[in-house]
Amino acid sequence: MRREWSGWIKARQWGEFEKLAKADPCQALADTVAELERGFPDKPDRRALRKVLFLLAQAGYEPTEIEDYSVQPVVQTPPIQVTFMISADGAGDAVITYAREEKGRVGWLIAHFTHRDGITRAIEDTMTLDELQVRLIRMRNMAAEPSICSEVPVEFAVSRLAKAVSVTKSMPPVMAYWRATLPKEFSGGHPAEELPRGKPTLEDLRKLISKIRAASPWRLELGSLAPALEEFLEKHGKDVSEENFNDLEWWSKILERNREQLFTSEVIEDHRARLLDVAYLMHLKEEPQFTDVLALADDLRDKGAHSAYAQWITSKTLILLFETLRQEDAKERSQRTSGQLP
Repeated sequence: MRREWSGWIKARQWGEFEKLAKADPCQALADTVAELERGFPDKPDRRALRKVLFLLAQAGYEPTEIEDYSVQPVVQTPPIQVTFMISADGAGDAVITYAREEKGRVGWLIAHFTHRDGITRAIEDTMTLDELQVRLIRMRNMAAEPSICSEVPVEFAVSRLAKAVSVTKSMPPVMAYWRATLPKEFSGGHPAEELPRGKPTLEDLRKLISKIRAASPWRLELGSLAPALEEFLEKHGKDVSEENFNDLEWWSKILERNREQLFTSEVIEDHRARLLDVAYLMHLKEEPQFTDVLALADDLRDKGAHSAYAQWITSKTLILLFETLRQEDAKERSQRTSGQLP
Protein backbone atom coordinates (compact mmCIF):
# COMPACT_ATOMS: atom_id res chain seq x y z
CA MET A 1 0.00 0.00 0.00
CA ARG A 2 1.22 3.46 -0.94
CA ARG A 3 1.57 6.04 1.81
CA GLU A 4 -0.67 8.58 0.10
CA TRP A 5 -3.59 6.17 0.25
CA SER A 6 -3.62 6.00 4.08
CA GLY A 7 -5.59 9.26 4.40
CA TRP A 8 -8.32 7.96 2.06
CA ILE A 9 -8.55 4.75 4.10
CA LYS A 10 -8.86 6.57 7.45
CA ALA A 11 -11.60 8.81 6.02
CA ARG A 12 -13.15 5.93 4.07
CA GLN A 13 -12.99 7.95 0.86
CA TRP A 14 -13.68 5.01 -1.45
CA GLY A 15 -14.62 7.41 -4.26
CA GLU A 16 -10.95 8.43 -4.56
CA PHE A 17 -10.01 4.77 -5.07
CA GLU A 18 -12.72 4.53 -7.76
CA LYS A 19 -11.31 7.58 -9.60
CA LEU A 20 -7.79 6.13 -9.43
CA ALA A 21 -9.02 2.76 -10.74
CA LYS A 22 -10.42 4.53 -13.79
CA ALA A 23 -7.49 6.89 -14.35
CA ASP A 24 -4.40 4.93 -13.29
CA PRO A 25 -5.14 1.28 -12.47
CA CYS A 26 -2.24 -0.89 -11.13
CA GLN A 27 -1.55 -4.17 -9.37
CA ALA A 28 -0.71 -2.49 -6.04
CA LEU A 29 -4.12 -0.80 -6.06
CA ALA A 30 -5.89 -4.11 -6.77
CA ASP A 31 -4.05 -5.86 -3.92
CA THR A 32 -4.71 -3.04 -1.45
CA VAL A 33 -8.43 -2.75 -2.23
CA ALA A 34 -8.88 -6.52 -2.04
CA GLU A 35 -7.25 -6.58 1.40
CA LEU A 36 -9.45 -3.71 2.57
CA GLU A 37 -12.57 -5.47 1.28
CA ARG A 38 -11.76 -8.54 3.35
CA GLY A 39 -11.00 -6.49 6.45
CA PHE A 40 -13.92 -4.06 6.75
CA PRO A 41 -17.01 -5.53 8.43
CA ASP A 42 -19.63 -2.98 7.28
CA LYS A 43 -21.59 -3.85 4.14
CA PRO A 44 -21.60 -0.27 2.56
CA ASP A 45 -17.77 -0.18 2.77
CA ARG A 46 -17.38 -3.62 1.27
CA ARG A 47 -19.89 -2.83 -1.51
CA ALA A 48 -17.98 0.33 -2.52
CA LEU A 49 -14.66 -1.54 -2.49
CA ARG A 50 -16.06 -4.38 -4.60
CA LYS A 51 -17.06 -1.78 -7.22
CA VAL A 52 -13.43 -0.58 -7.33
CA LEU A 53 -12.28 -4.21 -7.74
CA PHE A 54 -14.73 -4.62 -10.65
CA LEU A 55 -13.25 -1.58 -12.42
CA LEU A 56 -9.71 -2.87 -11.85
CA ALA A 57 -10.69 -6.30 -13.20
CA GLN A 58 -11.96 -4.66 -16.38
CA ALA A 59 -8.59 -2.98 -16.71
CA GLY A 60 -6.89 -6.39 -16.35
CA TYR A 61 -5.81 -6.30 -12.71
CA GLU A 62 -6.86 -9.14 -10.42
CA PRO A 63 -5.81 -9.19 -6.75
CA THR A 64 -2.85 -11.46 -5.98
CA GLU A 65 -4.04 -14.61 -4.25
CA ILE A 66 -3.13 -14.44 -0.59
CA GLU A 67 -2.26 -17.67 1.20
CA ASP A 68 -4.62 -18.36 4.07
CA TYR A 69 -2.55 -18.39 7.24
CA SER A 70 -5.26 -19.64 9.49
CA VAL A 71 -4.33 -20.05 13.13
CA GLN A 72 -3.62 -23.68 13.90
CA PRO A 73 -5.18 -25.01 17.10
CA VAL A 74 -2.76 -25.18 20.02
CA VAL A 75 -2.14 -28.78 21.07
CA GLN A 76 -2.19 -29.02 24.84
CA THR A 77 0.61 -31.16 26.22
CA PRO A 78 -0.79 -33.40 28.96
CA PRO A 79 0.73 -32.88 32.42
CA ILE A 80 3.68 -35.13 33.22
CA GLN A 81 2.86 -38.25 35.24
CA VAL A 82 5.50 -40.87 36.01
CA THR A 83 5.28 -43.86 38.39
CA PHE A 84 7.71 -46.43 39.78
CA MET A 85 7.24 -49.47 42.00
CA ILE A 86 9.53 -51.44 44.33
CA SER A 87 8.45 -54.96 45.28
CA ALA A 88 7.66 -55.94 48.87
CA ASP A 89 10.41 -55.98 51.49
CA GLY A 90 10.73 -58.40 54.41
CA ALA A 91 7.78 -56.80 56.21
CA GLY A 92 5.59 -56.96 53.11
CA ASP A 93 5.81 -53.22 52.33
CA ALA A 94 5.89 -52.35 48.64
CA VAL A 95 6.61 -48.79 47.49
CA ILE A 96 5.01 -46.72 44.75
CA THR A 97 6.61 -43.43 43.71
CA TYR A 98 4.29 -41.05 41.85
CA ALA A 99 5.40 -37.83 40.12
CA ARG A 100 2.59 -35.53 38.95
CA GLU A 101 2.90 -32.13 37.27
CA GLU A 102 0.53 -29.31 38.17
CA LYS A 103 0.88 -25.61 37.28
CA GLY A 104 4.51 -25.93 36.27
CA ARG A 105 5.61 -27.74 39.44
CA VAL A 106 5.96 -31.46 40.04
CA GLY A 107 4.59 -33.11 43.15
CA TRP A 108 6.35 -36.30 44.21
CA LEU A 109 4.71 -38.94 46.43
CA ILE A 110 6.50 -41.94 47.94
CA ALA A 111 3.92 -44.31 49.47
CA HIS A 112 4.69 -47.52 51.37
CA PHE A 113 1.81 -50.01 51.50
CA THR A 114 0.92 -53.61 52.22
CA HIS A 115 -1.80 -55.71 50.66
CA ARG A 116 -3.57 -56.10 54.00
CA ASP A 117 -2.99 -52.82 55.87
CA GLY A 118 -2.96 -50.32 53.01
CA ILE A 119 -0.82 -47.17 53.24
CA THR A 120 1.67 -47.58 56.10
CA ARG A 121 3.89 -44.56 55.43
CA ALA A 122 3.97 -41.68 52.96
CA ILE A 123 6.22 -38.70 52.25
CA GLU A 124 6.01 -36.04 49.56
CA ASP A 125 8.22 -33.51 47.81
CA THR A 126 7.86 -30.79 45.19
CA MET A 127 10.31 -29.78 42.50
CA THR A 128 10.80 -28.02 39.17
CA LEU A 129 10.59 -29.79 35.83
CA ASP A 130 14.38 -29.63 35.50
CA GLU A 131 14.82 -31.21 38.94
CA LEU A 132 12.36 -33.91 37.92
CA GLN A 133 14.52 -34.91 34.95
CA VAL A 134 17.52 -35.38 37.23
CA ARG A 135 15.52 -37.52 39.65
CA LEU A 136 14.02 -39.61 36.85
CA ILE A 137 17.51 -40.54 35.67
CA ARG A 138 18.37 -41.64 39.20
CA MET A 139 15.12 -43.59 39.60
CA ARG A 140 15.50 -45.38 36.28
CA ASN A 141 18.97 -46.54 37.30
CA MET A 142 18.14 -47.37 40.90
CA ALA A 143 18.92 -50.81 42.30
CA ALA A 144 16.67 -51.80 45.21
CA GLU A 145 18.32 -55.17 45.93
CA PRO A 146 17.09 -57.65 46.83
CA SER A 147 13.73 -56.09 45.90
CA ILE A 148 13.05 -55.32 42.26
CA CYS A 149 12.29 -51.81 40.98
CA SER A 150 10.81 -50.70 37.67
CA GLU A 151 8.94 -47.85 36.06
CA VAL A 152 5.29 -48.92 35.77
CA PRO A 153 2.24 -47.67 33.84
CA VAL A 154 0.51 -44.79 35.62
CA GLU A 155 -2.88 -46.54 35.44
CA PHE A 156 -1.49 -49.56 37.28
CA ALA A 157 0.21 -47.46 39.97
CA VAL A 158 -2.76 -45.22 40.76
CA SER A 159 -5.05 -48.25 40.85
CA ARG A 160 -2.78 -49.96 43.38
CA LEU A 161 -2.65 -46.79 45.46
CA ALA A 162 -6.43 -46.42 45.32
CA LYS A 163 -6.91 -50.01 46.50
CA ALA A 164 -4.40 -49.47 49.30
CA VAL A 165 -6.22 -46.31 50.40
CA SER A 166 -9.51 -48.21 50.48
CA VAL A 167 -8.23 -50.57 53.22
CA THR A 168 -6.15 -48.06 55.20
CA LYS A 169 -7.45 -47.48 58.73
CA SER A 170 -5.06 -44.72 59.81
CA MET A 171 -4.30 -42.51 56.83
CA PRO A 172 -0.98 -40.57 56.84
CA PRO A 173 -1.72 -36.79 56.70
CA VAL A 174 0.38 -36.48 53.53
CA MET A 175 -2.22 -38.54 51.65
CA ALA A 176 -4.95 -35.89 52.00
CA TYR A 177 -4.07 -34.18 48.69
CA TRP A 178 -3.00 -37.30 46.82
CA ARG A 179 -6.10 -39.22 47.83
CA ALA A 180 -8.21 -36.70 45.89
CA THR A 181 -6.22 -37.39 42.69
CA LEU A 182 -6.84 -41.15 42.77
CA PRO A 183 -9.76 -42.91 41.05
CA LYS A 184 -12.78 -43.47 43.27
CA GLU A 185 -13.57 -46.77 41.60
CA PHE A 186 -11.22 -49.40 40.23
CA SER A 187 -11.90 -52.62 38.43
CA GLY A 188 -9.97 -55.38 36.75
CA GLY A 189 -7.37 -57.73 38.14
CA HIS A 190 -3.61 -57.56 38.35
CA PRO A 191 -2.03 -57.13 34.88
CA ALA A 192 0.28 -60.05 35.65
CA GLU A 193 -2.75 -62.34 35.49
CA GLU A 194 -2.84 -61.81 31.71
CA LEU A 195 0.81 -62.75 31.16
CA PRO A 196 1.95 -66.21 29.93
CA ARG A 197 2.87 -68.86 32.48
CA GLY A 198 5.72 -71.30 32.61
CA LYS A 199 4.98 -75.01 33.18
CA PRO A 200 7.54 -76.09 35.78
CA THR A 201 7.14 -79.33 37.70
CA LEU A 202 6.66 -79.37 41.47
CA GLU A 203 10.35 -80.14 41.88
CA ASP A 204 11.21 -77.23 39.58
CA LEU A 205 9.05 -74.91 41.71
CA ARG A 206 10.83 -75.97 44.89
CA LYS A 207 14.19 -75.22 43.31
CA LEU A 208 12.95 -71.98 41.81
CA ILE A 209 11.86 -70.34 45.06
CA SER A 210 15.34 -69.95 46.51
CA LYS A 211 16.46 -68.24 43.28
CA ILE A 212 13.89 -65.43 43.48
CA ARG A 213 16.02 -62.69 45.04
CA ALA A 214 13.07 -60.37 45.58
CA ALA A 215 11.43 -62.99 47.83
CA SER A 216 14.56 -63.72 49.88
CA PRO A 217 13.68 -61.35 52.79
CA TRP A 218 10.03 -62.47 53.05
CA ARG A 219 8.81 -64.19 56.20
CA LEU A 220 5.51 -65.08 57.79
CA GLU A 221 4.56 -62.88 60.74
CA LEU A 222 6.50 -64.25 63.69
CA GLY A 223 3.62 -63.60 66.09
CA SER A 224 1.34 -65.88 64.11
CA LEU A 225 3.86 -68.69 64.44
CA ALA A 226 3.99 -68.67 68.24
CA PRO A 227 1.24 -71.31 68.83
CA ALA A 228 2.65 -73.56 66.12
CA LEU A 229 6.15 -73.20 67.54
CA GLU A 230 5.02 -74.13 71.05
CA GLU A 231 3.29 -77.23 69.72
CA PHE A 232 6.30 -78.08 67.61
CA LEU A 233 8.72 -77.76 70.54
CA GLU A 234 6.60 -80.06 72.69
CA LYS A 235 6.62 -82.79 70.05
CA HIS A 236 9.86 -82.37 68.15
CA GLY A 237 12.15 -80.10 70.16
CA LYS A 238 14.59 -82.92 70.90
CA ASP A 239 14.59 -84.08 67.28
CA VAL A 240 16.11 -80.87 65.88
CA SER A 241 19.65 -82.06 65.28
CA GLU A 242 22.20 -79.97 63.42
CA GLU A 243 21.51 -82.11 60.36
CA ASN A 244 17.74 -81.64 60.56
CA PHE A 245 18.03 -77.97 61.41
CA ASN A 246 19.26 -77.05 57.91
CA ASP A 247 17.03 -79.53 56.09
CA LEU A 248 14.05 -77.64 54.63
CA GLU A 249 12.37 -80.86 53.49
CA TRP A 250 12.50 -82.26 57.04
CA TRP A 251 10.89 -79.10 58.40
CA SER A 252 8.27 -79.18 55.68
CA LYS A 253 7.14 -82.71 56.63
CA ILE A 254 7.13 -81.94 60.36
CA LEU A 255 5.09 -78.74 59.83
CA GLU A 256 2.50 -80.25 57.48
CA ARG A 257 -0.39 -79.90 59.93
CA ASN A 258 0.75 -76.53 61.31
CA ARG A 259 0.67 -74.96 57.87
CA GLU A 260 -3.09 -75.44 57.76
CA GLN A 261 -3.35 -73.11 60.76
CA LEU A 262 -0.84 -70.58 59.41
CA PHE A 263 -1.94 -70.23 55.81
CA THR A 264 -5.29 -68.52 56.07
CA SER A 265 -6.99 -67.08 53.01
CA GLU A 266 -5.63 -63.63 53.97
CA VAL A 267 -2.05 -64.90 54.10
CA ILE A 268 -2.45 -66.66 50.74
CA GLU A 269 -3.89 -63.53 49.14
CA ASP A 270 -1.14 -61.33 50.60
CA HIS A 271 1.77 -63.49 49.45
CA ARG A 272 0.25 -64.21 46.06
CA ALA A 273 -0.08 -60.45 45.50
CA ARG A 274 3.62 -60.10 46.29
CA LEU A 275 4.50 -62.78 43.75
CA LEU A 276 2.29 -61.17 41.08
CA ASP A 277 4.02 -57.83 41.67
CA VAL A 278 7.47 -59.41 41.35
CA ALA A 279 6.47 -61.23 38.16
CA TYR A 280 5.01 -58.05 36.65
CA LEU A 281 8.10 -55.97 37.46
CA MET A 282 10.34 -58.70 36.03
CA HIS A 283 8.19 -58.69 32.89
CA LEU A 284 8.58 -54.90 32.55
CA LYS A 285 12.35 -55.30 32.93
CA GLU A 286 12.29 -58.07 30.30
CA GLU A 287 13.50 -60.78 32.68
CA PRO A 288 12.19 -64.06 31.20
CA GLN A 289 11.92 -65.85 34.59
CA PHE A 290 8.68 -63.98 35.27
CA THR A 291 6.75 -66.90 33.73
CA ASP A 292 8.02 -69.26 36.44
CA VAL A 293 7.19 -66.78 39.21
CA LEU A 294 3.63 -66.67 37.88
CA ALA A 295 3.48 -70.46 37.93
CA LEU A 296 4.57 -70.30 41.58
CA ALA A 297 1.80 -67.76 42.32
CA ASP A 298 -0.79 -70.00 40.66
CA ASP A 299 0.42 -73.01 42.65
CA LEU A 300 -0.05 -70.99 45.85
CA ARG A 301 -3.58 -70.00 44.78
CA ASP A 302 -4.55 -73.57 43.88
CA LYS A 303 -2.89 -75.54 46.70
CA GLY A 304 -2.71 -72.99 49.51
CA ALA A 305 -0.96 -74.44 52.57
CA HIS A 306 0.21 -77.44 50.55
CA SER A 307 1.82 -75.37 47.78
CA ALA A 308 5.55 -75.29 47.13
CA TYR A 309 5.69 -71.65 48.26
CA ALA A 310 3.82 -72.33 51.53
CA GLN A 311 6.15 -75.20 52.37
CA TRP A 312 9.21 -73.07 51.67
CA ILE A 313 8.26 -69.92 53.56
CA THR A 314 6.78 -71.73 56.58
CA SER A 315 9.92 -73.81 57.04
CA LYS A 316 12.15 -70.81 56.44
CA THR A 317 10.31 -68.65 58.98
CA LEU A 318 10.19 -71.32 61.66
CA ILE A 319 13.89 -72.09 61.23
CA LEU A 320 14.63 -68.39 61.72
CA LEU A 321 12.46 -68.18 64.82
CA PHE A 322 13.79 -71.44 66.25
CA GLU A 323 17.38 -70.29 65.73
CA THR A 324 16.60 -66.99 67.48
CA LEU A 325 15.18 -68.85 70.48
CA ARG A 326 18.18 -71.19 70.57
CA GLN A 327 20.56 -68.23 70.59
CA GLU A 328 18.61 -66.49 73.35
CA ASP A 329 18.56 -69.68 75.40
CA ALA A 330 22.31 -70.18 74.94
CA LYS A 331 22.95 -66.56 75.93
CA GLU A 332 20.79 -66.92 79.04
CA ARG A 333 22.61 -70.11 80.09
CA SER A 334 25.96 -68.42 79.56
CA GLN A 335 24.93 -65.46 81.71
CA ARG A 336 23.73 -67.77 84.47
CA THR A 337 27.02 -69.66 84.38
CA SER A 338 28.99 -66.43 84.67
CA GLY A 339 26.79 -65.22 87.53
CA GLN A 340 25.23 -62.32 85.64
CA LEU A 341 21.72 -63.69 86.20
CA PRO A 342 20.12 -64.84 89.47
